[in-house]
Amino acid sequence: MPRYGSVQCIEGVVKRCRIGSTPDKGVPDMTCISDIDENGINRNLKVRYERDQIYQRCFVFETAQKNEIGSLIVSYYPALSNWITENEVPPKKSKGITNEDRVRLHHNLVVCRRHLVDTELLRKPQTRAHRLEKLRAEHGSPVHDHGETYKGFPHAYWAFSRQALPQSLSKLPDQEEQAMLQVFNSILTYAGLGQNGETVQRAEDEHITLIQSIMDRCMRKESLLNELYLQLIKQTTDHPDPNSRVNLRHWALLSLACSVILPPQKVVRKYLLGHLKRCASDFITEEGKYARFAEKCFFKTQGTRRRQWPPSREEIICTINRRPIYARFHFMDGQYHSVEFHPSSTSREVMEIVKKKIGLQENALGYAIYEVLGASERSLLPDEKVADVMSKWEKYRTAAAQAVQQNQSSNLPPACRRQHHLFLFKKHLFCDQYMNLDDPVEKELLYHQVLHGLRTERFPITEMEAIMLTALQGQLELGDSSDIVQDYRPIAAHCLPPRFVPNIPRDSVAMHHQSLRGTTPAEAKKSFLNLIQSWPLHKATIFDVMQSFTSNWPRMLWLAVDQKGLHLLEHRSRNTLCTRYCRSRPT
Repeated sequence: MPRYGSVQCIEGVVKRCRIGSTPDKGVPDMTCISDIDENGINRNLKVRYERDQIYQRCFVFETAQKNEIGSLIVSYYPALSNWITENEVPPKKSKGITNEDRVRLHHNLVVCRRHLVDTELLRKPQTRAHRLEKLRAEHGSPVHDHGETYKGFPHAYWAFSRQALPQSLSKLPDQEEQAMLQVFNSILTYAGLGQNGETVQRAEDEHITLIQSIMDRCMRKESLLNELYLQLIKQTTDHPDPNSRVNLRHWALLSLACSVILPPQKVVRKYLLGHLKRCASDFITEEGKYARFAEKCFFKTQGTRRRQWPPSREEIICTINRRPIYARFHFMDGQYHSVEFHPSSTSREVMEIVKKKIGLQENALGYAIYEVLGASERSLLPDEKVADVMSKWEKYRTAAAQAVQQNQSSNLPPACRRQHHLFLFKKHLFCDQYMNLDDPVEKELLYHQVLHGLRTERFPITEMEAIMLTALQGQLELGDSSDIVQDYRPIAAHCLPPRFVPNIPRDSVAMHHQSLRGTTPAEAKKSFLNLIQSWPLHKATIFDVMQSFTSNWPRMLWLAVDQKGLHLLEHRSRNTLCTRYCRSRPT
C-alpha cells in the first residue's frame, strides 16, 4: 500500500467502506461492507480489490480507533456484528477444559436442580397415563435421561421443548400460571416456533415488541421473574442443534434478561449460574459464545440497582447481538460524543467512560450526567442506570406518538408534544477542591458552562460588564480588531442574555476590543473567567423561586446554592437578602 501514501484513513459510508489517502483526499478504492470477510481493523481487513485486472486480497491498517471504526461499520451493517464482537477483545489464553471439568460442571448443575426440587419451589410434572411412560419417568431413558430423574422430575422437565408447556415450572397461583404459560408461548414465537413446534418467520419489529412485553410482564413480580428464568434455562438446555437459529434466539433472550434483572431467589440464581458456567465451557459452538456473554452480563448486573423499566429497542438490538449499548452525551459547547457501555452500567461508571473519552483527568471531581427533558434537567444519581433512563424516554415517546394517533394530543401540554430527551455532561458541584483550571479540558468545559449561564441569565451583569465580556468574546472569535467597526451583536448573542443583545453599544465594545490587541485566545479566556469570578457567588447554582410569606421582598427571587450554604437574592440582581450557612456541603 505505499503507492497511496503511508498514512491512510477509512471513511464509513452507508454499505461501503472507502479507503482514502489523507494528503490529496484521493479515493484509491471503495468496497461494499458486505464483501468484508473476517476480522478487519488493526489485523486483516479483507476486501476484494479489482483495478487494472489486479486482485488484492488483504489490506492491513494501523489505527488507534479500531473499536470506533468497527462500531461504525456494525451500525451500518449489523450482519458483521459477530466477528467484530469476537475479535475486538484481545485473545486470552484460557485454561483448557478437560473431561473432568465437564463432569464436575455437569454434576454441579444436577446438584442445583435437586436443590430446587428439595425447596418445593417447583410444580411436579403431570403423570402420564401410559405404562411405558411411567417406567421411563421412574427409571429414566437410557439415551436422554442419564439417570437424572429425581423425585419424579425427569430430564425432559429441564431440557428444551418445541411444544407449549402444559403447566408452569414453578408453583404459581392460577392467574399467574396462565400468564406465564402465555409468556412461554411468546418465547417460542420469538425463537421462530409455532404453538405446535413448526418454524415461523416474523418481522424484526414484532420480535422487539414481543421481547419488551415479556420483560415488562415478568419484571413486575418476583415469582414471575423466577418462572421466566426457569423457562429460559429449560429452552437453552441440551438443544439437539446448538448452532440452530432457534437455540441462539433462546440464548439471546437469556443474555438480555441477565443484563436487565436477575432472578430474586438465591436458589434460582445459583441454578442459572451453574447453567451458564456449564455451557460457557463449550468453545466450539455459538451457544458457548452466548453463554460466556450471558455470564459476563450476570456478574455485571449482580449487586446493582433494580431496573424500573423494560429494555429499550436500542438496548435489545445491541444485547441480543452481544454488543454494548451506546448513547450520545452532549456538552455545553453544543458538541457530543457517542459512548458505549454495558446495560447495567451506572451513571457513575458511564461518567468515568465519558471523562476518559474527552481526555478529562481521572481525579476530576464534581461532574455529573444530567437527564434533559425538554426545558427541565435532572442530575442522575450515582447508582442510577443510564439504560433505564433511555427505556423511560422510549416509553414517553411511544405514549406521545399514540396520543397523537388517537387525536388526543390536544390534552397534552405543547411542551410535552415537542419534548426532546438527551444526556448532558457538565459540572455539578463547584467546590474549591473540585476546581482545576490548570487542566485545559476542564477549563474549556467550565468556560462553556459559564457562557450558558450568562445566556440564560443565571449570572447578574451590569452594562459595563456586558461590554467587556462582548469585547473579550470578540477577541476570542475574531482575533485583533480591525479598522472597520464590527457588528458585535452576533458575538454578544454567544455570551449575553437575549435582552442585552439588541442594545449593545457597538462603539464602546469596539474601543475595548482595540485595547485587547495582541491578547492570545488563552489570555482572553482567562480574563473572561476572571471577570466572572469577581462576583462572590459565581460558583453558585441559581434557581428561580417565588415567595409569599412577606411583602417586604419581591415575589420573584433567586435561590443560590453553593459550597457555603443557601442565599436568597433579588431576581436578576446581586443584592443578597439573606444567607444560611451550612456546616456541611449541601447535596
